[in-house]
Amino acid sequence: MIKYELYKRKQQFKRFVKKALSFKPHYKTVKPYWVQKMPFKRIGNRVNFFISQGKNKDVIHFGCTDWPIFNPNNNLHIQLAKHTKSIDGFDIDTEGLEILKQYVNQNYYSTYDSIPEKKYHLCLVPETIEHVDNVRFFLESVSRINAEKFIITAPNCFARKRSKNFFIKNDEFIELVHPDHNCWFSPYTLKNTIEKYTTLKVTMIYLLENDTMVCCEAIKS
Repeated sequence: MIKYELYKRKQQFKRFVKKALSFKPHYKTVKPYWVQKMPFKRIGNRVNFFISQGKNKDVIHFGCTDWPIFNPNNNLHIQLAKHTKSIDGFDIDTEGLEILKQYVNQNYYSTYDSIPEKKYHLCLVPETIEHVDNVRFFLESVSRINAEKFIITAPNCFARKRSKNFFIKNDEFIELVHPDHNCWFSPYTLKNTIEKYTTLKVTMIYLLENDTMVCCEAIKS
């Protein structure tokens, strides 16, 4: 009886190993047309990354007021201002701009036409694109900025952490998401959207904050 049990377990183990060795990821079972492969780099802290990109440089920052939850203790614009050579801000939240001026005495704009023909080292667009009501118009307007480099980020819809952010209970779909978000992005869809609607060329993709944020670095082509 004992020998039979040992034999049975040995056979089960062999079948497990055989199955594991023959396993193919799902993307290898579909047509190449659907498979988008992109090199990327992982970066931990997004704020430290933004600081390193804008250190001692002229920066324009889109979505600078953090509407509707402005907090001077963790506002990105205020943190970046301590390290940049200059940092202008853009936001359609005009009330928030007036508040932000009390903390950072730089130039602020609320319409695209008001942005001057100024040369910037960096155009930073962090976690803003998912809020806008017209992505194409927004990206076309951003891409006209006279900047050497563009950094555009958005929440990553494929982050493993996101799988805990939705629930189905009976006939109700429950989603944990910022109430002002209009869309989700992945590494491919963010890159594809930028290059489809602008003349920008994405040169690098980063995953920030434990892969929860996707970041596209781009230049004018």
